[in-house]
This record gives sequence, C-alpha cells and structure tokens, in this order.
Amino acid sequence: MATLQRIRNHDLIERVGHWVHLLNLILLVLSGIAIHAPSYNVFGSLDAARMVHFVDMYVFSFIGVFHVYQFFALGKWSVAGPTPRNLGGTWQTIKYYLFLRDRKPAYGKYNPLQIISYVLLFALSAVQAVLGFALYWPAGMGVVVGAFGGLMGLRQAHYLVSWVFIAFTMIHLYLVLTQPLRLTKSMITGSFWRRTADRARQGRGQY
Repeated sequence: MATLQRIRNHDLIERVGHWVHLLNLILLVLSGIAIHAPSYNVFGSLDAARMVHFVDMYVFSFIGVFHVYQFFALGKWSVAGPTPRNLGGTWQTIKYYLFLRDRKPAYGKYNPLQIISYVLLFALSAVQAVLGFALYWPAGMGVVVGAFGGLMGLRQAHYLVSWVFIAFTMIHLYLVLTQPLRLTKSMITGSFWRRTADRARQGRGQY
C-alpha cells in the first residue's frame, strides 16, 4: 500500500532568494523599459526609474555573487551542477517536453534541462551585469564599450539580453503552471507530500 512521504524540496535560502530575485528582476525590467521608452514609465519620472535601476543593479550583482558562494559552499553543485550524472537522460527529458514521450523521466531535484538552462542563464546574467556597469561607467570600462562599437551598440546589446530574461520568465511561468500544484507550493513551504508508489513516475524538480 502506498504511503505519503514528505519531500524537502527547497531550503529557506533557496526560497527567499527565489522571491527576492523575482522582485529584483521585475523592477529591473520595468525601470529598464522606462529608461528605454519613457512613455511607458511607471515610476513617475525618468530620474526615479534610473534610481530604481541603479539600486537594483547592485542587488542583482549581490544575488549573483551570493548564489555562486552558496552553490559551492553548501555543496549544491552535486545536485544542481552540470555533471555527467545530473545530465543523464537529457534527450529523454527533451522528448517529454516536446510531447514525444508520455511519461516524465525520473530525475533528482532538477531535471537536465533545468540545470543546463540555469547555468546558461547565470552566465548570461554575468554578461548583462558587465554590460550594465559599462553603460553606467563608460570611461572606466572603455574596453567593453569599444567591443560593441560605442555606447549605442552597448545599449542595444543590453536591451536585447533583457528580452532573453523576459522570455525565460514566460517559459518558466508556463512550466510552473503545468506541473502539479504541490510542487509549486514547495517554493513557499519548502516541501511537498508524495506517495512512495509515485516515485518512478513523477520527478521531484520544479522547472
């Protein structure tokens, strides 16, 4: 007979970091849009939008540095790092999300596509931070400005990368809404309940 098992999915640091990062990203996108197109400013003035963007770029950078620290210091690399063991079954996972496979492959806390996308997204975050600071301090980061052919090219690159984050968020939201609600709630409560008989059929991760 199947029994219920409580699965601890996200610790407190992960949960707080997730929601702080979400708020930070929303403010960065809204303030960035206001700077790029002042007619869509929800902050009242261009100076206010710039101040929000200025403050949040430091919060964005701090979150990134802290994430790297806790990723290695707390041993989360073994669970979420792009290791051969964690990336096993990548093709089967791709087939599942392309509707070419009925059952979700069994995996640990994160599936291979999550791990790959999060690593790439973090690398892109570092690039975006460099582009942003180069826009803020062009005289001190002239090498970066020159690599993009001047400030206009740098602004365009920074703007285009922001749309990658927006697109990722939309895909992430879709996948969250199509998974069992108990997995989504675990980003608030930290855990969920699962029948032991379901283990072979249902992965633990939350995309």
